[in-house]
Amino acid sequence: MGRRFFIDMDGVVAKWEKASLEEMTTEGFFSSRKPDENVIGMVNMLMDKKETEGIEVYILSSYLLPISKKEKIQWNAQHTHIPEKDQIYVPYGESKTKALEVIGGIRENDVLLDDFSDNLREWGGIAVKLYNGINGTKGTWNGFSVHGNMKPEVMVSQLDGISMIETTRMRMEKQDQAEKQKTGLKR
Repeated sequence: MGRRFFIDMDGVVAKWEKASLEEMTTEGFFSSRKPDENVIGMVNMLMDKKETEGIEVYILSSYLLPISKKEKIQWNAQHTHIPEKDQIYVPYGESKTKALEVIGGIRENDVLLDDFSDNLREWGGIAVKLYNGINGTKGTWNGFSVHGNMKPEVMVSQLDGISMIETTRMRMEKQDQAEKQKTGLKR
């Protein structure tokens, strides 16, 4: 099975600015988010690998209201070029992991790039935090990370490396467990 990368929007591909709930529910709020050009470049580079390496790239984002979802779809059409069929939107407060049931569920080697530690802790695959200059002030994330100020090719290289190393580690763990079971049965 090919590798799948799930990319959050708010604070990842779209720059985040502090806003009140009232502002976030105003029409035009999400469509006016500025793109993070480095992260957009990284997404485009991952999309280029789709044909050559069988990588799948998805948007996985929460939304507050139906208009928010509509604006996010339009924003992605303008900035990321990830097809709408590869965009998964989750009502705010619901689990991103559970949302993947629409595509057969999460795989252990699925990569989530998100800026919110709670989403990353819940993820059943490979979780990677994007530090965007706003988040990471409490030091609660101790897992894999990339920084939004990195060049796109560096982010891709790091995500590739993390994905490949973790996939290999998981495969080796399974082989070790199978060997232990096999050895235990021979006794």
